[in-house]
Amino acid sequence: MMDKNKIVDQISFINDKKPTENIIFNFHTWVEIIKAIMVKYANKSEDEAESLMFSSPLVKNALDGYMAIVVRCHELEYHWAMELAYGEQYWQKGISSQEPEDYLMWDEKYRKDHNLAEESFVFSD
Repeated sequence: MMDKNKIVDQISFINDKKPTENIIFNFHTWVEIIKAIMVKYANKSEDEAESLMFSSPLVKNALDGYMAIVVRCHELEYHWAMELAYGEQYWQKGISSQEPEDYLMWDEKYRKDHNLAEESFVFSD
């Protein structure tokens, strides 16, 4: 299981091939949002969501470097939550890949109410 002490925000990753590019990974925020999405939109219990999250290579390998972060930032947290909750290619199982209509407002409010970062990934170059 992932060492929960490594679940923090403001982790900086530098592109080895182009050192002027970096990503700030708000890892704690990202994990908390994905767990919350699974609870709200996939009807998982908090324990179930946490178990799915921390048993997945998505989290276990999240801090493996710049490219690991790039892969994770190419999909929205909603996608990762649905993939963890329902499996790969969940959309072929009848689960919509589109965020629910209330999703963006819910996401913003959840982040604010739980003192999470506004964004999971912050890019600079």
